[in-house]
This record gives sequence, C-alpha cells and structure tokens, in this order.
Amino acid sequence: MPRTIHRQKVFSGQVSQNGTAYSDVYEFNKCSGDSACLISSTAGSITVTQQVSFDKINWYAPVDESNGALDGIASAVTVTTGRWVAFSPVLAPFTRFKIVEGNVAATTVNITAMFQEDW
Repeated sequence: MPRTIHRQKVFSGQVSQNGTAYSDVYEFNKCSGDSACLISSTAGSITVTQQVSFDKINWYAPVDESNGALDGIASAVTVTTGRWVAFSPVLAPFTRFKIVEGNVAATTVNITAMFQEDW
C-alpha cells in the first residue's frame, strides 16, 4: 500500500503572555501511526498539547484507562527556530494543538503538523 507524508501548517500567530491559543483543526482519520510537528517560537516559554474531537465542537484532552494524560507534545519550548517533535497520535477523526504560554513573554508561534498516511 502506498504511503505519503501529509504536512499542514496548523498555527501561525501570536500567543500573549500567560495566554492560550488553539491551532487549526486537521483531519487525523488517515493517520497510519507516525506523526510529528515542527514548532518554532520567538520568545516566552510555551507548552503544546493535543486535543481530539469527533465533531470539531467538543474537544477532549485524551487519557488512558488509568486516567493518565496522553496529550503531551512539548513543554518549556523557548526561543527556537524549530523543534522537531515526534509524538504518539491519539485515535480520533480530528485533532488540534493547544498552545499555552507560561507567563514569560508574548510570542509568535508556528506549528506544522505531519503524519504518515496510507492511500
């Protein structure tokens, strides 16, 4: 079965000091198990987590059967021209990233999501 890497810029914008922002929604239903994202930030200290949805309206932070968090992507991301982060995707039709600035400084953030897809 042929495979391809799906790449999509899902966030490009400002996150205020101590603020929260959300990426664009992207379809994750064709993901075949491998995923990563490229995160860049101009200032501050950000934490990036993933949220999942069935309907693009109700969003959830995924947990395992013991209520352990499965949403972690990257934490303490400071000034960087790019941090390549491989992460375990959560089975869901839609996903987005939650970006939280840790009360250090306003920042410009860019996130490009990538995943392997079978077709």
